[in-house]
Amino acid sequence: MRSTPLRAVLAALAVLAAGAAARAQVPVVDPSRISLDEFKKAFDEAKLLVIDVRSADSYRAGHIRGAISVPLSALDTHLPQLKAQKKPIVAYCA
Repeated sequence: MRSTPLRAVLAALAVLAAGAAARAQVPVVDPSRISLDEFKKAFDEAKLLVIDVRSADSYRAGHIRGAISVPLSALDTHLPQLKAQKKPIVAYCA
């Protein structure tokens, strides 16, 4: 995985997450606070919850192994279940 596209995705997600968080009253952590290596390690150790916010069809066509499908249109509905996992959440859309 190349780091430049991942960083672009994380930056875009920060903007999307900020809007969703403002509507849902969810705190957002700046994704630049951890390095790509720290992200990979935390993901490998299951210390992060990674969600794919694309459509269900896009998720079925291919996704990051271990990510769960939570379409952006349904994010508000799933927030209580996501928060209950008590893990930092990383969302992606590409």
